[in-house]
Amino acid sequence: MFAVFLPALNFRGNRSPYLWWFYKLLNEFGKDACFICGEEYFIDPKQLLVNGRNEASADVAGLYGYGLPDSEPLKQLIRADIPPNVWLKLESIYASNPLAAFRYFCLSHDKDLYLAIENAVKYLESMACVIEVIVTCVNCATLEIFCKTRNLPLLHLELGPLRGPVYLPTAYFDFSGVNGNTESKRRFDVACSDTFIADEWSEFASLRSLFLMQKLPGQNQATTDLGLGLQIEDDSNIICYAKGHTSLSLINGARRMLADQRIRVPVLVRPHPGSFFSVHNLPTGLRLDCSRTSVDFILQCERIHTINSGLTVEAMLLEREVMGYGDCPFAFCINPDNGRCNIDALSFFLLNYLVPWDLALKPQYIRWRLNKPPEASIRQRHLEALMQKKIRLMEGQIAELEQALLERERQIAQMRSSLAWRLAYPLQAMLHMFRRLLNQCRQ
Repeated sequence: MFAVFLPALNFRGNRSPYLWWFYKLLNEFGKDACFICGEEYFIDPKQLLVNGRNEASADVAGLYGYGLPDSEPLKQLIRADIPPNVWLKLESIYASNPLAAFRYFCLSHDKDLYLAIENAVKYLESMACVIEVIVTCVNCATLEIFCKTRNLPLLHLELGPLRGPVYLPTAYFDFSGVNGNTESKRRFDVACSDTFIADEWSEFASLRSLFLMQKLPGQNQATTDLGLGLQIEDDSNIICYAKGHTSLSLINGARRMLADQRIRVPVLVRPHPGSFFSVHNLPTGLRLDCSRTSVDFILQCERIHTINSGLTVEAMLLEREVMGYGDCPFAFCINPDNGRCNIDALSFFLLNYLVPWDLALKPQYIRWRLNKPPEASIRQRHLEALMQKKIRLMEGQIAELEQALLERERQIAQMRSSLAWRLAYPLQAMLHMFRRLLNQCRQ
């Protein structure tokens, strides 16, 4: 059985900050799951929607591919909540700074939380739950220490850096951490030492062809030296793992480069689409980017500086120099001196470390990974899933084109059988004959 751990820490104005993950994992795991969460996750989605939680809406459920549970099945789930006083105590450490409390939760060992997790697991085991792995979507130092003490696998799942509709969607899947403290480089180093052989996917063009679901713009020549990709303000990779970098530090770093005449104006600044703040009053030499997509933005730039994982990976895939700041799982792919990407490392990151989204949350896949298969087998299984997804998408596009063609033929047939067409047809024949006679007269 999978034990799902989701914090009820109020750092975003509610006690179910990972609500959509709760619904998604409930849908994927079903009776294979028990839960270590908090009371708010189990409230009727209809009530949460009234309270303004869009994760409980049909639109968001459709976007992330989950069904909204009814209130009665929620009451029947096997659960062991972390007591509210534990979360209240964590929040009180930084009473006026919820994000500091979140950073503490991610990075610091807390004895009270440890004891609460221990009691929760004991209770679940008393309910005949045989826990195979604890699954979460956020780093928690206390949970990590507990799992190591108990020799329990701890799996971190999170949305990957490549997402639809531009790319085949991916997931982070890591038994060490997410955003920071990940296992990616260790796995790559082991794969290299085990003579992991590069294959036909060790080319930028082949990787782009595999992951892209849309054609690149015809013109991809860079028109500016530097682009800055800003990050959403309360994401854990900027709160916990940015190593002091912020959106402002990116902007001021670009200003210094302009002052030293190392780059030319303008520097393009792309806000994060989920940001709480609008970008205005940019310093001289910096210009707000209004590109429709991240691809359009990246292709305009010779180089990208960012704390955003998605932009970094896209930039590597599109063969742009990029500096992805902070503790990130793809750092081993980038030469820190020049921002250039190592294609073999990127191939490993995309095809071994990242997991196709449709595969990552499947119980049978998770159990397979718990058995620690070799990297060659992981790569093969991921490639099969990616290619199957690509084929299904192409089949869907062909079906849409065929349907559109049938509809057009139906409209043409309907028009030809209409009274207006029957009346107009003799006139068209007379007009054609008149034009022929006129041409003969001119000759």
